[in-house]
Amino acid sequence: MKRSQFLQTCAAGVCGCGLMALLPPAPARAEEKKDQPAAPSAECEAQKRQLDGARERFAILVTIADEQLDAATRQKMLLRMGRECAKPYVAYFEKYRGDLKGFLAEAKAAWLESAEFDEKAGVLRTAGKPAPCACPLAKAGRTPASFCDCSLGWNQAAFSTVIGKPVDVQIEESVLRGGTRCRFRITIA
Repeated sequence: MKRSQFLQTCAAGVCGCGLMALLPPAPARAEEKKDQPAAPSAECEAQKRQLDGARERFAILVTIADEQLDAATRQKMLLRMGRECAKPYVAYFEKYRGDLKGFLAEAKAAWLESAEFDEKAGVLRTAGKPAPCACPLAKAGRTPASFCDCSLGWNQAAFSTVIGKPVDVQIEESVLRGGTRCRFRITIA
């Protein structure tokens, strides 16, 4: 599964327009000029506004969590959220159980710029391609950087399943923390 397919799957659950963009144009649109993009439907525009509103409210929720919860409790909550978010993809991760090389090859073709595994040290370092935050709930410039802890939980679930052992994940760089990409250090426990 390519990252774009993965993200489209995520986004489709939040905004049906993401799925609509993947479908071929309707026969009625075939007559439109090919060099002019079709105007988004009113329904799609309404869904985009709803998604933007949801992103804004989610940013407020994370901001409130930052203010109201101690750091350890907030991180525990976000790690759990990431693991829960990864659950629908367990079958995909299981497909690569014991085949880290295969998983990384597909990830490099889809969303990773690089992945370096020091087998002797048990440390994997990944760097995503420069891009906006992959989470459909994150709003650039608005969602607090603490939300990146959710990605720790997601990566922990993904890589512990693929590797077949517990892993510790650390963020080395993230888009929400001012980086141009997300980089993780995954250590096999």
